[in-house]
Amino acid sequence: MSAVKQLKIQEFLETRAFGAFHWRILLLGLTVLILDGFDVVAMGFIAPAIIDDWKLGHVALGPVLTMGLFGLAIGALTGGPLADRFGRRKIVIGAVFFFGVMSLLSAWSPNVAALSVMRFLTGLGLGAAQPNAATLASEYAPRKYRSIMVTVIYCGFTLGAAGGGFLSTYLIARHGWQSVLVVGGIVPIVFAIVLAIMLPESAKFLAVRQGARDALMRVLGQIEPSVADSSTTFVTTEHAHVGQGAIRLIVSKPHTRVTLALWVGLFMNLMTVYFLNSWLPIMLKGNHFSLSEAALVAAMMQVGGTLGNIVIGWEMDRFKAHRVMMGTLFVAGGFTVILAKMSFALFGLMTMVFLLGYCTNSTNTGWTAMAASYYPTEMRATGTSWMTGIGRFGAVSGAYAGAILLSLNWSFGELFMFLTIPIGISIVAAYLGCRRSDRTMPLLRNAPSR
Repeated sequence: MSAVKQLKIQEFLETRAFGAFHWRILLLGLTVLILDGFDVVAMGFIAPAIIDDWKLGHVALGPVLTMGLFGLAIGALTGGPLADRFGRRKIVIGAVFFFGVMSLLSAWSPNVAALSVMRFLTGLGLGAAQPNAATLASEYAPRKYRSIMVTVIYCGFTLGAAGGGFLSTYLIARHGWQSVLVVGGIVPIVFAIVLAIMLPESAKFLAVRQGARDALMRVLGQIEPSVADSSTTFVTTEHAHVGQGAIRLIVSKPHTRVTLALWVGLFMNLMTVYFLNSWLPIMLKGNHFSLSEAALVAAMMQVGGTLGNIVIGWEMDRFKAHRVMMGTLFVAGGFTVILAKMSFALFGLMTMVFLLGYCTNSTNTGWTAMAASYYPTEMRATGTSWMTGIGRFGAVSGAYAGAILLSLNWSFGELFMFLTIPIGISIVAAYLGCRRSDRTMPLLRNAPSR
């Protein structure tokens, strides 16, 4: 008769070497974000073709773009609680399949009203897929690779957005704007089948669920064969919540302060990024650069952000996360002041915007990595997704703030000085709340099960 043995789930997952299993999770999550990024920005690429085809004014297409952003926010707010209740795997697969179907159906929209509804529905799936893919990856990541695994996955968004630009140019010229939505629908539907075959459920989620022993044994066996058998007792310091919803938990003590800090921090960070994403080309054109030069400068922000995503994850795995965030945001604030006060030729401006994008886009993913590391399993998907959903409203606010300030004829320098306000608030949020998360995390991880 085999002796009874114990397996500490948290310790086992956090001390494994990074192997083939982790590469599979990383590549699947990266692909989800690539598809997500392509579909999120698809409307921006096809908007001029729709305006020409339907004989619309620019303002008439506004509801389509706005409804997509609201769909992203609502999808994130609802996807997290669903993942904490039913599992990360089911929600990620379902969300990818759903936004694929909605994108495909969008191609046959007869008018702006129908397309607006379809883009809202597409946004629901997109918003639910993104943070839950990152959450699942974080729950399998070895401790010393957790932040960089999350931030590398988020590089998929910028890769999908950039690739979408090249692919859209090719497709629209040959097959019309509908073809972009068709491709953006069929590929996620097919990939949802791949996910159903290859994506495992989170072992940490299974460990706190009753009746999931066999599934947990199968998943752990993929990481290390024969690590568990019928005699193994699984031990976890975390627990399934009973009687309380995960939303209530993330705003209850001891999580209240950190939750609010994460919400405020990402809200302000996304306000900054979407202010620049939406209006930087127009700001540059008003500062005597050509449209092609403005587009080139704006592209450097995304290039810098992709590099920053990787580096900040590496830094957060090795140093205090809140200090990395504060330092990066402080440097971002410095770059905005320099851009506001000094004049640059094209190459100098490209360099400065590259560095600014490096700081602002990387801290966006840094907030996600911080949330995924802070919250216990019982509320991790909800905590990460709700932070993302709240942050999406910051993105909407940034786009609107730029429109208002430009209508008031603010100068190039005044617009960049304005950005020091949301960046400064993000720094304060990182200090007040996330410093506490660095201290509280070990206590939460070692808390006894209830």
